[in-house]
Amino acid sequence: MIMKNFMKRIFSFILIGLMYISSYAQKATLSGIVTDEKNQPMGFVSVIVKTTTIGTTTNINGEYAIGNLGAGTYTIVANMMGYLKSEQKLTLLEHEKKEVNFVMKEDVLLLNQVVVVGYGVKEKREVTGSIETIKAKDLTQSSGSGSFEQVMQGRASGVQIITANGVAGAPVKINIRGTSSISAGSEPLYVIDGIPVTSGDYSSGALGSGTNALSDLNQNDIESIEVLKDAASAAIYGSRGANGVIIVTTKKGKAGKTKFDASISSGIVKETNRLKLLSATEMLSLRDRARAEMGMGPEPANTPIYGSWTRGQADSLAELGGTDWIDKTLQLGNQQQASVSASGGNDKTIFYAGGTYFKEKGFLKGNDYEKINGRINLENNATDKLKLGVNMGLAFSNNKRIPIGDAGGLGDAQRMFPYLPVYNADGSYFSPTKQGYPSNPVWELDTKKYIVKSFRTISNVFADYTFNNSLKFRSEFGIDVLDQNEDQFDFRNVQDATSVSSAWNRHTDVINWTTNNFFTYEKEINALHDFTATLGNSIQKSHTNGVGLNGWDFPNDFYTTPNAADASNKTGYYYETGSAFISNFFRLNYKLKNKYIAAFSIRNDGSSRFGENNRYGWFPAISTAWIASDENFLEHSKILSYLKLRGSFGYTGNANIGDFAYLGVYYPNHGYAGNTGIAPGVLPNPNLSWEKSKQLDLTVEWGVLKNRISGTATYYFKRTSDMLLNVSIPSSSGFSSILENVGKMNNHGYEFTLVSRNLTGKFKWTTDFNISFNRNKVIDLAGLPPDAFESGEPGEGRVMVGEPVGQAYLVPFAGIQQHDETMNVYDLNGNITGTEFVHAGQDLFYDINGNIITSNNPNFYDNRVPCGNPMPKFLGGITNTFSYKNIELNFLFSFVYGNTIYDDPAKQQIGAWKQIAQRPEVLDAWTSVNQSNKVPALNYYTPTNSNRFLYDASYIRLRSITLSYMFSEKLCKKLKLTTCKIYIGGTNILTFTKYPGWDPEAMRNVDPNSQQGNVSFAGPSLQTPQAKTLICGIRLTL
Repeated sequence: MIMKNFMKRIFSFILIGLMYISSYAQKATLSGIVTDEKNQPMGFVSVIVKTTTIGTTTNINGEYAIGNLGAGTYTIVANMMGYLKSEQKLTLLEHEKKEVNFVMKEDVLLLNQVVVVGYGVKEKREVTGSIETIKAKDLTQSSGSGSFEQVMQGRASGVQIITANGVAGAPVKINIRGTSSISAGSEPLYVIDGIPVTSGDYSSGALGSGTNALSDLNQNDIESIEVLKDAASAAIYGSRGANGVIIVTTKKGKAGKTKFDASISSGIVKETNRLKLLSATEMLSLRDRARAEMGMGPEPANTPIYGSWTRGQADSLAELGGTDWIDKTLQLGNQQQASVSASGGNDKTIFYAGGTYFKEKGFLKGNDYEKINGRINLENNATDKLKLGVNMGLAFSNNKRIPIGDAGGLGDAQRMFPYLPVYNADGSYFSPTKQGYPSNPVWELDTKKYIVKSFRTISNVFADYTFNNSLKFRSEFGIDVLDQNEDQFDFRNVQDATSVSSAWNRHTDVINWTTNNFFTYEKEINALHDFTATLGNSIQKSHTNGVGLNGWDFPNDFYTTPNAADASNKTGYYYETGSAFISNFFRLNYKLKNKYIAAFSIRNDGSSRFGENNRYGWFPAISTAWIASDENFLEHSKILSYLKLRGSFGYTGNANIGDFAYLGVYYPNHGYAGNTGIAPGVLPNPNLSWEKSKQLDLTVEWGVLKNRISGTATYYFKRTSDMLLNVSIPSSSGFSSILENVGKMNNHGYEFTLVSRNLTGKFKWTTDFNISFNRNKVIDLAGLPPDAFESGEPGEGRVMVGEPVGQAYLVPFAGIQQHDETMNVYDLNGNITGTEFVHAGQDLFYDINGNIITSNNPNFYDNRVPCGNPMPKFLGGITNTFSYKNIELNFLFSFVYGNTIYDDPAKQQIGAWKQIAQRPEVLDAWTSVNQSNKVPALNYYTPTNSNRFLYDASYIRLRSITLSYMFSEKLCKKLKLTTCKIYIGGTNILTFTKYPGWDPEAMRNVDPNSQQGNVSFAGPSLQTPQAKTLICGIRLTL
């Protein structure tokens, strides 16, 4: 019913956008041709009458015509991205026909480029905040990327993007200028066509496999992505701008002949790397070596070594090559995509319509992802003053998930011994008869079913009304609907005779609507002063509900829905939550002589997520810029061609928390003295408020040699205060803690970008480089200890004053004991409390006083210290584009340096040979002959969390590469095409790293937008690697 009513509304909005079409009597007419500096005609150039909505676009011959103009004086503007704006002032008489031609000059720095900001647009030259722009061309360069967020990797300075794994539709973690929170969400705010939208993972995360709500967005429909990084640009979004803002603008039509675009691509998908494990023969030799070191003889053939599986059976299987369990769970995947679009219009109505089909068979067996996208964007000049429009995007996806990590599948394939078979002699699945062993990975992939189906629409309607040349009003209403259904079925566990099959069905609906209403006033005084003011209001309301049913113990495994279970074997749940924001905002931009620029903005936010005493807040920002190269003393410089200095300071907030965190909660089944009743479970806090950030930003923009080389240099400092932490309180209150705003954190750093046109002749070469350095430090935790933020077993990510968020907290590894010895035992104060006998080959550690201890020390884990750094020292990307005639080669290397990953499985895969499969490093284990100082003796090793398994995760990755050929204009005409391009490319093709695990671009299988995501993201467990794609395709324009 919700979807039915919603679709009725959407089609009503479309009708509203089309009903105001009018015609006018012929008046004065303008026409002409637009050419470049080589006198070549330029198509698709926008030609408009300044301060009006009247305009058109040139055809492929550079011709344009504008009619219905009354007598008067006008300024005509020709504009196209990549070229300087050209203006001509003229006077028209009634019924006059006048020819006006334009010559467009290349804009090397793209200062004329329009940048989308909150509730408006600006020319790049006038921007006083820190905004990165990624254009449609950049998106199409990344052939095979699964989501638009992945395309951003390495292209925007100060933006770290980590894809959780290579599973199709996997979650993505984005940090803009570092992590700014511990307990609250750290992801940026996403705004699509002016409407804040739902992001994150709304699945249950079953089988260790989360989803990305924004992966359904079609990157072929995107015109540009703006990343708002500083307070000056993000403060207009107030309490949701602290983590930065990502603005996505979809494509619009242009007046002129209808243009049809089509593309189709196909390719393969595989893992970026394959973890090396010992073969069956090597594992059995390792067993024999360990027995020999213990003075034991050969292992009898009838000895059970894994459940009922005997040594003799293992030897027989090893002679046949054993089982490569990882190979059994991986496959050569494939990817197909087909996209069509049409755009065009006239001086009254413009449109863009597109559709895309995408299908990926992942490199993990059983993982399939399929989606269908559709979009229609319409704009209609109903009158000279009123413009109506609608932007509607639809997406349907079917995501077949598989178990990963600790949930099994590839995770168990990393643990299963290679001398075990996939199937028994009778064809049934092999499985140990004892619980606690890993399950058969092939059985898991064949019998665990988990399908996530979703419908998503992000749509809005708007009306622009122009009162006069100075005053405009815009009203827009947007709706974001996510309808998601999860079906899961688990067959009975064959290794557990007491287990039963089970099924789940979960349904989630998210409805988020927003209305924005704002005035924009522009005034120029004496060609000297230029003012632009924006005043508006925004209201947003979000509602989420979910219902689920679980059934178990079915008569047989043909029943895969919860309803098939007996009534006594069912449970269900229902939940409902929501939030609302009401906001008022104001922004003033001022230009003096077009070179001195200042801006001020302020927003007042009210949110239902916070306590009644702190429900409203103010978020101001101020920024200035000086285009120094326009001054007389620099204007004629032969070297320096552009110089702009800008700075900003402002306040933003983070409201990314639970909807009712400030409320007290009662538990209905609380037990006391043998009785059950209702009791308080969580203390309320009516003073709870958003986390607050204040940020300083200083930037130099420069260009030399006629802007052939240009770049930026930025310093920023951000202090986050009033972080949400569970603070300890006296036990006499009946509670252990209460959620309060108490913590503080700093992020500061430097960002540099460089764009160089290295060669400009027939052979062209351009380079685009960015690098950023961020330092994160926790300043205040209200006295909370590191383990107050525990997000895993001891030794993984923690939070400590003076350290970055997610700092590894481990016992330092000291090497290997080289001979038998009796050693002292120390307490935490360095006092000797006894002795212990230490075997040669045993692993050693340092305590906090620098003394040598073993893992048997009773205070072992109290000797943990901060180790490594989960945050990179620097990261960035470098893009090179080479072109000669019709051939172009584009490739992007992204890099990350200085961060560490705690490889949790390694502590068992390098030494615990009796428990799980082993990595080749275990062959270096200590012996009397091979006195290794890295790997303990096989018989004297206990898995412990130490910095022995903390690895450098620096890497350089060939993120994307595309080689394309553009057919000649002559050939295209014969084929009745405007353009035709064929290409071959790929993503994640090469990786250079010292990291010994699966992939250095790793993240723990947790919700990235949570405390676990903030604190323990750098501790992956039984990791799944990233995906590598190789794609070929063709793009046509008709």
